[in-house]
Amino acid sequence: MVQGTFLQSHALFGGLSNEAIDGILPLLAEESFPAGTNIVNEGESDDRLYLICKGSVEVIKSVDTPGGRRDHSLAVLGVGEAFGEMELIDMQPRSATVRALENVSAVSLSNANLFEIYESNLETFTLIILNIAREISRRLRTMDALAGSSP
Repeated sequence: MVQGTFLQSHALFGGLSNEAIDGILPLLAEESFPAGTNIVNEGESDDRLYLICKGSVEVIKSVDTPGGRRDHSLAVLGVGEAFGEMELIDMQPRSATVRALENVSAVSLSNANLFEIYESNLETFTLIILNIAREISRRLRTMDALAGSSP
C-alpha cells in the first residue's frame, strides 16, 4: 500500500494535510503493469490519472509523416511522476500512449474518486486541481522550450 508521505512528496498531492491524505488513500486503486504493456493508448477514453510508485514508463505520440505514422517518444517518467492528469480535466481521449518500460506499480485516481473528494472536502479538491494545473503548465512550458529550440 502506498504511504501518505509518498503522496505528499509528489507534486499532485503537495500541500495537503495528513488528514486530507488519509481521506484520499482509500480512493486510490493499486495497479501493476508488466514491462512492455501499454497502460493507456492514444485516442482511447479513460477516466483516471496514474502515479508511478515503482518502475518507469515512456510517453509515446503517434504522428503522421510522409513515410506513414511513426511513434515519437515524448518523455520517460519514473517513480513519483504522474500521467493522465489531462484526462481528468478536459475529459477528452488520451493524447498519447504510455508504455511500461519495466514492471510498473502505480496507484490511480478516477474521475469519480476526484468527485468524491469534491463532495467531501472542497479545500482538498481545490488544492489537487491547482496542483494538476501547475503540473500541466510545467509540462507545457517544457514542450514550448523544446519546440523553440528545434531548427
